[in-house]
Amino acid sequence: MESKKKALVIATVLAAAVVLMTMLLSAGQSGRNAGTIGKGNQTRILQDMKGNKILVADPLGRVALLGGPTGQVAYIMGAQDRLCAVTESLRTSSLVHIMDPRMATVPGPRTVCGSINIEALIQAEPDLVIAGDIDGGIVERKTSIPVVYLEDSMGQGFSELKKEIRFYGYVFQTPDRAERYITYLEDTIRFIRSRTGDIPEEGRKVVYNGFSPNHLVTLGGDTFMQERIETAGCINAAKAITTTGKREGLHSGLDEVSMEQVLGWNPDVIVIDMGTPDEIYADPRWSEITAVKNRRVHVQPYGVFIWNRPTAESAVLNPLWLACIAYPERFKDIDIVAEVQRFYREIFDFDLTEQQARALIEGVDIRTIVVFS
Repeated sequence: MESKKKALVIATVLAAAVVLMTMLLSAGQSGRNAGTIGKGNQTRILQDMKGNKILVADPLGRVALLGGPTGQVAYIMGAQDRLCAVTESLRTSSLVHIMDPRMATVPGPRTVCGSINIEALIQAEPDLVIAGDIDGGIVERKTSIPVVYLEDSMGQGFSELKKEIRFYGYVFQTPDRAERYITYLEDTIRFIRSRTGDIPEEGRKVVYNGFSPNHLVTLGGDTFMQERIETAGCINAAKAITTTGKREGLHSGLDEVSMEQVLGWNPDVIVIDMGTPDEIYADPRWSEITAVKNRRVHVQPYGVFIWNRPTAESAVLNPLWLACIAYPERFKDIDIVAEVQRFYREIFDFDLTEQQARALIEGVDIRTIVVFS
């Protein structure tokens, strides 16, 4: 009798183990195509930022990173050598060309959101695609390549960004590098707020981000930019409008405003992503705005990607740069060029020269800079 009981217990445990393994594999493949994993390869089950589980090769040898401007995170994780396909914007980035010349030869099958050259992606033979909802959905429908999804909202603040960074650390199995970045981000935010936190509301500079050739496209108070501007101790001129979910041209999260709205906001600082400050200074439509009268129009800096997008790079550098230009008297001891150099050295493991860092801050194509020894 005793031996029968033992046999029954063993059979029950084995059956439970089989059921559990089946459930895990089903979770990994449920509604998803697990792709082709070669014979003899190790595997693991990844859970993406949407809660989906999928079976992937372990370790990941070839990754297609199609998540918009977040391709820079591979460099933060030290995983850039695993990239076999990327967005065209990362592949053609001036700073990436200098940091990682190999990237010019890596396929860029994703141009803008929703536009993917599937044939080029398949030829790159990725073990895994990392993407947002739209791009990931296209890949999943048209290929058998495993896809894990990012949260790619334009409302993404610092908390959501930290979750994304930790997710990349989990995918690439580099959690220490993820925490290194997060510590740097938190230290920077704490420092900026220590310098700007006591500025009364009536003394805070009003900042307007004017995008596109006419400078009348902006990011509203429901976007990531609201938190960046507030961290710098400033007020978002467009804080009362909502732009998340809207699309201006090829860029989601942006919306067009009128010249009358900008005149009514009367910003103290204007940041543009196209053209030059001199063009605005010479345009009579802008002449009565405080920022123009005081010649406080600035070009948005451009690193791996332009700093007006919700990236890890801009989360650190945009608020610091903005605080320095808005309140130079409070940051007179801060050399922003040196701070930019320090960021790329400590987070991207890349040494920018002083000339390159200055060009980056001024929004100049870094490849045009002659480096002097």
